[in-house]
Amino acid sequence: MQKNLIVGYIFAITVVVIWAMTFVSSKVLLEDFTPIEVLFDRFVIATLALLILRPKALKFTSFKGELFCALSGLFGITLYFVAENTALTLSNASNVSLIVSTAPIFVAIGALIRNRKQKLGFNLILGFILAMIGIACISFSSLKLELNPLGDLIALSCAIVWALYSLCVDKATNMGIKTLDLTIKTFLYATFLTVPLMGIYGYEIKFEALLKPINICNYLFLSLLASAFSFILWTKANHFLGIVKTNICLYAVPAVTAVGAVLIIDEKLTIFNFIGMVLAIAGTVISQYKTTLR
Repeated sequence: MQKNLIVGYIFAITVVVIWAMTFVSSKVLLEDFTPIEVLFDRFVIATLALLILRPKALKFTSFKGELFCALSGLFGITLYFVAENTALTLSNASNVSLIVSTAPIFVAIGALIRNRKQKLGFNLILGFILAMIGIACISFSSLKLELNPLGDLIALSCAIVWALYSLCVDKATNMGIKTLDLTIKTFLYATFLTVPLMGIYGYEIKFEALLKPINICNYLFLSLLASAFSFILWTKANHFLGIVKTNICLYAVPAVTAVGAVLIIDEKLTIFNFIGMVLAIAGTVISQYKTTLR
């Protein structure tokens, strides 16, 4: 049991570090591609790569099992990334980052609704408050707070659909669907569900841009490492820790991103960044302490 917890935290922390670095890759790709093009291309590559490893994953499980796989793809990938990219076009990145970081509390609320015998513990609430203050310090350390109601509401929907994704993945896992199979089916359904949106937002195959070495590297990073590899680890972490404890680790994403920005793109570390990182990490640790919700 203790070994599973340690492995679960290693998986979750690894994914948090990888996901915290994706903003750089996404920013580079968005110079040549639209958000919907990046979303579709990224998960087509990830799905094909995983299918090479396990082609039997396409085998039909059950109508209920396939439904939860499809819902996982709809909530966790298609709706989440479309909402996040849309929010970024309407609101400040700092606002979006802060609001999306509330996802763990929505996951906890979802788990609470699922199991009404349990309650939100004091540590979970205190950790959430500390993490939000820390994330706010990081997000607004060098930017002015500007309210954009529509964009901020869409950003809030990201946190909600991620919570729904977490509950669907948990349900599918409890039905006995293997982690790799679940990940492949989730990606496959998400890819199909993205096709109608391509008609709305437009999609173009840009061969010249695709052949640029920098774009190839960033697509491979987002597809293979941040998608295929990370979603498998995240699902495993959910299994070992429960969806609440795993998602609490997401509080640390802005702190890791801030460190990455200093190391990779030479951003300056301000006192607000430092205080924010300490509070975000402290909130993550405190939230984990004696948390019984799964």
